[in-house]
Amino acid sequence: MFNNTSRISLTQSKDIFRDYTIDAFVNYKKLFSDHELQFTLGTSIFATRGQFSGGNQGFFNATDITFENADLANADELRNSLVESGLSGRFDERLLSYFARVQYNYKERLLFSGVIRRDGSTKFGPNNRFGYFPSLSLGYILKSDSSFKATDLVSFAKLRASYGILGNDRIAGNAFRAILNGEGAYVLGNTLQFGQAIGVLPNPEIQWEEQETLNVGADFKFFNNSLDFTFDYFIKQTSGLLLQPPVSGILGATGPGAQPPVVNAGIIENSGFEFVLGYQFFDNDDFSLSANANATVLTNDVISVNNGVGFLQGGSFGVGLEPPSRMEAGFPIGYFFGLKTDGIFQNTQELEAHADQLNASVGDLRYVDLNEDGIIDSNDRTYIGDPIPEFTAGFNLNMTYKQFDLSAYAFASVGNEMVRNYERNQPLVNKSVYAINRWTGEGSSTTDPRLTVGASSNALFSDYFVEDASFLRLQNAQIGYSFKPETLDKLGLTKLRLYLSGNNLFTFTKYRGFDPSASSGAPIGGGIDFGFYPVPRTVLLGLNLKM
Repeated sequence: MFNNTSRISLTQSKDIFRDYTIDAFVNYKKLFSDHELQFTLGTSIFATRGQFSGGNQGFFNATDITFENADLANADELRNSLVESGLSGRFDERLLSYFARVQYNYKERLLFSGVIRRDGSTKFGPNNRFGYFPSLSLGYILKSDSSFKATDLVSFAKLRASYGILGNDRIAGNAFRAILNGEGAYVLGNTLQFGQAIGVLPNPEIQWEEQETLNVGADFKFFNNSLDFTFDYFIKQTSGLLLQPPVSGILGATGPGAQPPVVNAGIIENSGFEFVLGYQFFDNDDFSLSANANATVLTNDVISVNNGVGFLQGGSFGVGLEPPSRMEAGFPIGYFFGLKTDGIFQNTQELEAHADQLNASVGDLRYVDLNEDGIIDSNDRTYIGDPIPEFTAGFNLNMTYKQFDLSAYAFASVGNEMVRNYERNQPLVNKSVYAINRWTGEGSSTTDPRLTVGASSNALFSDYFVEDASFLRLQNAQIGYSFKPETLDKLGLTKLRLYLSGNNLFTFTKYRGFDPSASSGAPIGGGIDFGFYPVPRTVLLGLNLKM
């Protein structure tokens, strides 16, 4: 039973989910002297089905209600109830795939693979349900480990290239048709009645998102496999990007349970380089030491936007109406779009000489009049930041010395920017420590404005709220001690290990928020810090014991 000051109600729900997976394939393999040929044909079927039901009943007279479950209620008691809302339905989502693959191997030197898939998903309407997705890969081994000699510098070398198209249907079901899973309230006969309304706005034209990728790379091993080096260059173009952009409220996307439609937003391209380097320094019974590092250099560009306007908007900032993130051709996806600042108004002379800025006072942020029309408004907004890092890297270290072992992992992200969106210009709320450096008089600060809860333009979205969120983080580290076999025999154990580990130990960053890696994960609107709860630092002391 649920009790509040307005009514007593009983809510019951029942959900049933069933998943089915069927995979079947046939394989044919044939050897022709130095040639090996293999064919595979198959099909894959996945279905998830279920039904759900629920209801919320508000009762006229709480004294008549003595049951804790609807099954225990008698008919008279239920007749005295007023059904306010209820929700029931079924879902049936399926994925049907056919695939064929051919593989060729010549003397373990020349390797080829080709795949063609035909995938059908009920996430899309009847006219867009199926898609064809091919892929090819080719590899040539210049030198193998079996041909290695002790005097050789290179013990293994392989060149490879691949091209393929993958389909993505990772969206909610029934997005192509209207479903009454929203909420509606209506006044009928001077009485407020609760009913149902359209949830996600339908888009019958959505289709498969296609990810087309070209990759060229090489793998090398040096010094009797002590040094590994991998290099890749990639271009990945995503067409028909599936997402839910904000739409006008008059379309009905802002009511309870309502959502914007899913659309194929346009084409984006990621390109860059990946490197992996590993080295085994020592490897013997008493001491071993190895390390490896990986790095990715990435460039992201929007090629086109499929809406006729030229851009899509997303994310939110404060209580403003203009979303701060954009998807626009020629820019990174989700880049920040706002006003540029040019210091702080230090005196009335600066204020009077500047372009007309609504509610501006001495001590406020000074915005740049980009179009030079003498007025600071939305037409002066421009590119002010990018949430996508230009460079990411990871580093692993593993070491053992007799019974001791040590491992550590660090991660770095460089070039990404973050929006501080957790500040509120209200009385009786805590302020961040950098408010100590606020403007308090002429010359006191050229970066942080005065504090006020009155009308001002300081809360407009600008590069004042965009910060460099590059960081280096020691993600985890662990040190352990394993007892010797002779000690284990005395204790009647086969394994005994003590360890001390830590996660999220140190983060080095200039970002003034709690977590420089905070993000909603949205393609348009990611990189906005809404005050996510910071990732805690944890330290564990553990024992592994095996009889």
